[in-house]
Amino acid sequence: MQRSSEILQAGTGNQTVKLFAGLNRSRAVREKNGAFALEGSRLVLDALQTGVKLRAVLLTEKAKAQHYAALRDATPDMKMLLISDQQAKEIADTETAQGVFAVAEMLPERDLMPQAGGRAMLLHCLQDPSNLGAILRTAEALGTDGLYLYQCCDLYNPKVIRGSMGAIFRAPIRRIKDTEAFFAHCRSAGVPVCAAVVDRDAVLLGQYDFSRGGVVLIGNEGNGLPREVSDRCDVKLTIPMSPASNSLNAAMAAGLFLWEMAKT
Repeated sequence: MQRSSEILQAGTGNQTVKLFAGLNRSRAVREKNGAFALEGSRLVLDALQTGVKLRAVLLTEKAKAQHYAALRDATPDMKMLLISDQQAKEIADTETAQGVFAVAEMLPERDLMPQAGGRAMLLHCLQDPSNLGAILRTAEALGTDGLYLYQCCDLYNPKVIRGSMGAIFRAPIRRIKDTEAFFAHCRSAGVPVCAAVVDRDAVLLGQYDFSRGGVVLIGNEGNGLPREVSDRCDVKLTIPMSPASNSLNAAMAAGLFLWEMAKT
């Protein structure tokens, strides 16, 4: 028989409150502890329903009245900490916090690589957490066989997590350290590698056939893909745009490529 979750008073100097604040604001703290911060009832419940392991849940008095029952049902053995409104204000990363917070363990790294016929995307040196979160959300919505991150911003940045709307818990994500090995694997698996570029001589998106699958590379927000990377790709693709426009937001560009791959 499962027991009900317990509510414990956190107190002003509780170490869990301090840990949450550190996780919310520092990549170094997240990496040191192998944990990240979650804020908001929807994200916390999404994490629980996806099997993410939580180390602690923190609630304000108001949030307890609104969300305690749902959280208790989702995690009956979890001890929850009651925190003050002032503590919630100090640790929150949003201006209109619900008063629901959690310390979660980082997700296990996936053993995931592109396979023949699969459709995937590699994000190369993306640095804007909002862009990464939006791409995760779009990738889950449209479907992908893999989303690979190379030297991108921190996957567990609070803006990434919020922007993904829970997709971070479900999408097939893998961080890679070696693009040479990645390209070699794609070649051996027969997976075409496509560079997303701004180039009038590139193949227009919509005219390329993704029926054999493919991996699309999306570059850094400011500089795009390095020339030495795009030159190693099998084909260069570009999104047709008005002559007055010279680029698209990285998340929007990724969404268009994901949409085109999903259509085939």
